[in-house]
Amino acid sequence: MPLLDWRDAKHFDASRDLPCVLCRRPTPMRSHDREPVHKVCAEAWLSQHPESRRFHN
Repeated sequence: MPLLDWRDAKHFDASRDLPCVLCRRPTPMRSHDREPVHKVCAEAWLSQHPESRRFHN
């Protein structure tokens, strides 16, 4: 499973939680394209779609 490095503050929105685009549970995490998504959800999705660059930094 690919691991994402989301330590940069741009991947966190302290102002509000939004539904994860994959599991629909609230999250303050954001992808590089500002999609609300849990890091673990994005990593699981990437392991199933290795050709995708959707959640990469």
